[in-house]
Amino acid sequence: MERTWKPTTAGIMTIITGAMGIAGGVLLFLLSGIVRTLGGIDWGQWMDKWSGEDWWGPGAAYPPGMVEQFLGGATMWIMIAGIIVLVFGIIALSGGISAIKRRSWGLSLAGSILSLFIMPILGILAIIFVSLGKREFE
Repeated sequence: MERTWKPTTAGIMTIITGAMGIAGGVLLFLLSGIVRTLGGIDWGQWMDKWSGEDWWGPGAAYPPGMVEQFLGGATMWIMIAGIIVLVFGIIALSGGISAIKRRSWGLSLAGSILSLFIMPILGILAIIFVSLGKREFE
């Protein structure tokens, strides 16, 4: 079987995308830690110093409590996004290696499909090149 450039090119694109996904997942984990730290701050103490306790008025929504609640929920969603991006990046990296070695067409295609969610342009091109080079896989 003749070896063409298509699976190799798809593999390189998918590896680049996988590395970007892994880096993005790690950055999202770090961001969730920062947001969690911000959620641990006593926002009421700081906001009351800026505006005075009487400014909020009776029966008014208390913004410091809303900030703490928002940051607590945001931490969870950022962590979930980080896990998803990290898993997509790992699978894309594995699929890219598989495409370069021409081992498993299914894994190569799965990696290129998941790379679509990380970097759409490279993902689309990788899907096309893996599909066109299907006959070259074991």
